[in-house]
Amino acid sequence: MMYRACTRAVLAAGIDAEDSEAVIERVRTAGLDVEWPDEPTTPRVLVDGEDVTDGLREPEVEASVSLISRLPEVRNEMVRRQRAVAERSPVVMAGRDIGTRVLTDARAKIFLAASIEVRARRRLAEELAAGRETDLERVIGETARRDGLDQTGKRAIHPEQAAPDALILDTDALSIDEVVASAIEAYERANAP
Repeated sequence: MMYRACTRAVLAAGIDAEDSEAVIERVRTAGLDVEWPDEPTTPRVLVDGEDVTDGLREPEVEASVSLISRLPEVRNEMVRRQRAVAERSPVVMAGRDIGTRVLTDARAKIFLAASIEVRARRRLAEELAAGRETDLERVIGETARRDGLDQTGKRAIHPEQAAPDALILDTDALSIDEVVASAIEAYERANAP
């Protein structure tokens, strides 16, 4: 969500996602934060005090997030900010490099895996529920493009990978409740006395 928020901040400022210097400067100066108002499972993402949570999956953001997140300076700034969020209070943090770079000493690391088809169907359902027009073929293409950047290292730094001490959980055949139950069980095992 934080990478999407900084992408949205860049686009809202009228900055071309290919203009690395301007992107880096906007990301560094953006007032970016995450808050949990009343319901702890529903974070709000703020950019310069504005709640941008509902706009994080807009097509323009989706199309540019990989371009912006590939920049080492952007990634370093986001890691700094993610660590700051984690220092404020206990948090469950999701992201492709959380266990390997951001929170390497996390109490429990869980790497959720799913086939591209399953992930695309889940994303399609999210998009349709949010009232955004799209189709499965387009979502599969976008997911495959992002996977290619992450898994081949073309993102320049920190391609997606599970931490050596992470539980790898294949979620293809699991419901969300089963995924949550497995994650809680892994956390409890990792923190047993």
